[in-house]
Amino acid sequence: MMGARPLTSRIGRRVTFRAPNDVSQNGGVHGAGTIIDEVWADPALNTAPVRARQDPNDWGDYSFFGQRIRWDADGNCSIRLGYCRRAAGSVVWRFGSQMTINADWQTIKALFISALARTSWFQDEPFSPQKDA
Repeated sequence: MMGARPLTSRIGRRVTFRAPNDVSQNGGVHGAGTIIDEVWADPALNTAPVRARQDPNDWGDYSFFGQRIRWDADGNCSIRLGYCRRAAGSVVWRFGSQMTINADWQTIKALFISALARTSWFQDEPFSPQKDA
């Protein structure tokens, strides 16, 4: 098995978000910007060696990220959450988030606060409707 290609930083890379069809049809344009900062859930995974498939249902490795993007049109920033995937046995990481979460910081913060308040989500025990209500 060949050595893995590391999943490297995207800071400084350009991004383009294609406008939805209804927006394009009404004269709207794509959005373009630059990744100015990023975080990874498990940075060590990005340089981990290729691993063999463990079973037929092995989906491979997923590396989750958050990126801050500065938009060309107005200079404002947003936060994008997504992931890259490397199939088991592959050396190549591929962008896996065709539909990412991307919003202003206030929206992302509100989402995180609401999710983190669900403390039972962050435990290694089965789901309990009573606890998650």
